Amino acid sequence: MSKILIIDDDEQFNLMLKSALAIKGYEVDTASNGKEAMALYQSNVYDVIITDIIMPNVDGYEVILNLRRMGMADRIIAVSGGGRTAADDYLITAKHFNVAATFNKPVDLQALRAKVEEIIQSH
Repeated sequence: MSKILIIDDDEQFNLMLKSALAIKGYEVDTASNGKEAMALYQSNVYDVIITDIIMPNVDGYEVILNLRRMGMADRIIAVSGGGRTAADDYLITAKHFNVAATFNKPVDLQALRAKVEEIIQSH
């Protein structure tokens, strides 16, 4: 069974995405910030990591850089609803870190699930 980690400080987003992926048979863990996520991905193996960019404590960029150092950039999907600037600004920066994909919020669930499947099949 493929394992996915969702990192977002929006609890409703985590639950919605977890449900949308679990119904397809994936095992899904969630974290509300990058600090929580680091503890999880240092003790678990994830096929895909979906991370928000703007979060308290440790943000998505730090998560991406950390995972990139671990050779896992091609398993990361970055999502953003924006913040001080438009979501696209944050996601363009994330693309420079060679993440597998980026999505604006609200997320197109069908497209996201297709990307998750594509990442899993490529590993």
